[in-house]
Amino acid sequence: MIALDSPTLIITQAIIQWLLAILLMAERGTDQGTKFWVIALFIHGFANLLLFARPHLPPVVAIVFYNFCVSLAFSFSYLAFARLVDKTVSSWLFVLPILLMLISMSIYIDDIVMRVIFASVIVGIQLMLMSLILTRGCWSGSEKLKKWLIYATGLLGLGFFVRALFCYIKPELFIQIIAKSTIQGSLVIAGIIYMIFSTVIILLVRLYKLNKELSTLASLDGLTGLFNRRAFIDNAKDIMVSENLPLSVLMLDLDNFKKINDAYGHNVGDTALKFCAHALQDGVKQQGIIGRLGGEEFAIILPGTDSKQALAVAEKLRFAIETLDVHPDITLSMSIGVATSSTISSIEPLLVSADKALYDAKAKGRNRVTHADLLATELLLQRQIVD
Repeated sequence: MIALDSPTLIITQAIIQWLLAILLMAERGTDQGTKFWVIALFIHGFANLLLFARPHLPPVVAIVFYNFCVSLAFSFSYLAFARLVDKTVSSWLFVLPILLMLISMSIYIDDIVMRVIFASVIVGIQLMLMSLILTRGCWSGSEKLKKWLIYATGLLGLGFFVRALFCYIKPELFIQIIAKSTIQGSLVIAGIIYMIFSTVIILLVRLYKLNKELSTLASLDGLTGLFNRRAFIDNAKDIMVSENLPLSVLMLDLDNFKKINDAYGHNVGDTALKFCAHALQDGVKQQGIIGRLGGEEFAIILPGTDSKQALAVAEKLRFAIETLDVHPDITLSMSIGVATSSTISSIEPLLVSADKALYDAKAKGRNRVTHADLLATELLLQRQIVD
């Protein structure tokens, strides 16, 4: 049987753990879960350093403090996994394994067999808890990666339970912790592989979250939090594919907004835009999609909404804007143009029609709602009168 050099593997594991921690620390904007994993890696590395120097250390440091560090590292790993899936952890689940480790190591400080059994069982339970919380949390990223991490964590935990069982059956295999031992060396190698594997997955999940955040930021208006023009048009095209007809579009413009900026400053103007955005969101809720197209101009898509319904929504929104209390000396108002179609194949013509209706509302005195169909009827009547 090949005898693996456990001391060399142990110090190698410590170096790898510290290098992985430094790699994670180099990332800007590290989230709390990643920070907990960094702490766990540093503590694991320090614990392995203690294990490597064990023959030269006092028993309390070499045994009690070493196992305390191991349990503490796995508790921080548990916190890291919990944050990874947006779950909270009870403080007793963090502290209890550490206390049990301290108590059992202190009681059996002169009995290596019982120490190995208790330490293996405690660590095994911690790993099983880590695996369990992954299954219950909300995962960001590939489900396949999640399953791999769950299986790897569960298998490592099972390995510690098997270690405790083997130690009970054949204790002589575990008496010499620091020696050339195939079993001990294999356990160290398994630990190295698991730490590298878990760190890579944490990095991949972190990368996925960052990409998602960047994608979200790129699609939202920085001031109001509504969709920007590009994202609004993209969502409109998606709705067109769903064929949820009839479909109505509202073009909305805050009246005399330039005068508000000139008289009260851009801070008050920005506040007015934010208030309007919130009022529009409250008025539409999940019924449609809202975007800020630029300046004081907004747009709303209402799928499955006919002309009558769209006019009712528009009037509701107009009244909501009119009653906003932004500033004691300011009364807001909004002009709205509405267009509806039951046979639309592209969103652009509907936006143009709603925009024409909006300008008609502005021309007729502002703070009103005009539907493109009504506007077209009026124009037709005017032409008939002229003719």
